[in-house]
Amino acid sequence: MSKSKINARSIKENRKKIFKLDAEVMTNKANAYLSRSMIEENRMMILSNYSAAFLGNRQLANSNTDEVFDNRKAILESYQTKNDVEENYINAQKNKASLDFLKHRSDLNSALLKVSEEMAAVNGKLIDINKKIMDANQSIVDFNAKQIATNKALISGALKPQSAKPGSNAKIIKSNKSAMASLEKNVKNNRKRMNDLINISEKNAGALMQNKVQIKQRRKTALTNREKILANKSLIKF
Repeated sequence: MSKSKINARSIKENRKKIFKLDAEVMTNKANAYLSRSMIEENRMMILSNYSAAFLGNRQLANSNTDEVFDNRKAILESYQTKNDVEENYINAQKNKASLDFLKHRSDLNSALLKVSEEMAAVNGKLIDINKKIMDANQSIVDFNAKQIATNKALISGALKPQSAKPGSNAKIIKSNKSAMASLEKNVKNNRKRMNDLINISEKNAGALMQNKVQIKQRRKTALTNREKILANKSLIKF
């Protein structure tokens, strides 16, 4: 069999593999967009839960705390002491209430600082991720520029198929086979990573939905507490 016929058969085999690789790469592309969509959806749910928990439930709970201690203050101030001992007792209880409130507030400050520190670290990570996205975008621009230059060179006469020889064709075919082997390995690796990422995103979505349910339940609890606070307030007599 002539060298040209051997090359033609190899080219045909390579074309079949490339066709299959095209399907695999495009499937990975679709899965990549699917996983990105799931990640973005989870991120939006995280922000929604954060807003509901921090700006909604937290403010309601803090408001309840303020009213609880307003009630405590009113209860203690409404008591008519009969002697120094009782007066000292009431004043000591006032101090205790103040300390209870301040300790609670200080502990909340510590918890808030911890959350803020973690969020600052997350923001730093997001900045790094954004830089990676920008770098990836630049790689697309650079790739396109290189291929545009190649097209221009081919149009200008750099193609020159009349100068091709069986030996030089064989080198291109061999190089293509090597590129396919590397591509196949990367496609398989990407597929595994993508499946793992989709599984993680599905688990995250489930956890976020559970968080949303808990946020609603705790809001109901806070509202129930408020009703009790108002009931106590109505019982205070001056």
